[in-house]
Amino acid sequence: MKRFGLLVVALLFVLSGCSDPSKRPPSAFQYEGTYVGDINAVVGIAKTLPMHDCYKSIELQTKKRPYGLTVRYHDPEIERIEQERLAIRNAATYFTLVQNTEIVRFAFPNRTYAFSRPEMEAWLGIDFSMIEKEEELIARLDEKIGNEEQAEAYFRRV
Repeated sequence: MKRFGLLVVALLFVLSGCSDPSKRPPSAFQYEGTYVGDINAVVGIAKTLPMHDCYKSIELQTKKRPYGLTVRYHDPEIERIEQERLAIRNAATYFTLVQNTEIVRFAFPNRTYAFSRPEMEAWLGIDFSMIEKEEELIARLDEKIGNEEQAEAYFRRV
């Protein structure tokens, strides 16, 4: 009986170790609190966001204000409306995680989108510096982006 108990404990120990943390999808929120000048963090965020598979390069604006970044992409081969919605999500994530980002641009072969922190905060009705959890940001984005009329009106301004 003692052997059986040890076997069960050993089996539970092995099974609990099977969930390899490196196999979990990375979260952009691991880079929370970074700055535009931290290229490793900015690139790390790009590699975790939607459209990461067509990410090409990043340019940083760190010499003078407004501080910002431009993420260049290959053609994601998705519909324009979906591209716009993903660009909103990605910009909001950068504003939340990279403290001094004031402008975020996404350059695609066919179009460039530019977002400013104050304008996006006003549209979403939030202060990005107050977002503490990824779920909080996602919920607010889902609420705004889910309203097709509001999303279209926002993109007419961008």
